[in-house]
Amino acid sequence: MTVLKYVRVAEAALLSHIDVLRQMGRILRRAGIPVKFSQGFNPHSLVFFSPPSVLGVSSLAEYVAIDTDMPAEEVFARYNASVGDNMRATEHFETDKNPNLAGRIVAADYVFPFAADAVTEGAPFTVEYEKKGETVREDVAGKIYGVSSASDGRLVMRLAAGNVTLRPDRVFRTLKESVQSCGALTDTVKTAQYAACEGGFVDVDDLLRKGDRAGGPAGAPSMTK
Repeated sequence: MTVLKYVRVAEAALLSHIDVLRQMGRILRRAGIPVKFSQGFNPHSLVFFSPPSVLGVSSLAEYVAIDTDMPAEEVFARYNASVGDNMRATEHFETDKNPNLAGRIVAADYVFPFAADAVTEGAPFTVEYEKKGETVREDVAGKIYGVSSASDGRLVMRLAAGNVTLRPDRVFRTLKESVQSCGALTDTVKTAQYAACEGGFVDVDDLLRKGDRAGGPAGAPSMTK
């Protein structure tokens, strides 16, 4: 099993998750990567993704696991020879089985186009969105696992992801209403994703480098690291 870490930037950040699935299938076929298929009446390609990204948010840390007998180095080289910079792979990993990142990932880091002091860690934080035709207001402070500053002073937030998710577009809209800024949602960037590990977080890159030995049960950690 090969896992590729890839980016979704520029035009690719505007693709829906369904479009990403279709595009990935085309890339793998164009690259000549022999993907295995499931057994049974309706076989499907054994390609597995990390949790879907929000439309319009760029990402430097997307993952796709590909069940193939081709060596990971060759998968990486063939993939990058068949794709543009907007979805290029930046790293490759080899695992014995599907790491089930869709079920394991519990958090992600986002850089927002606002000053780092726009949010106070631990303070109430309310988002507003439509659900089944009704307006919902939700205090999501418990889904914000950390607040920090990027090297250029922009706001970095670690948000719940996976089965329990805090959507970055909802966070962006709340901040946009309270902060004087010309930033757009498309200026928001996901920079890392994390799995739960011993009450904290482990970067997915480290999880994969250690052969998945660092993994733990999915769920919101009780502390940040």
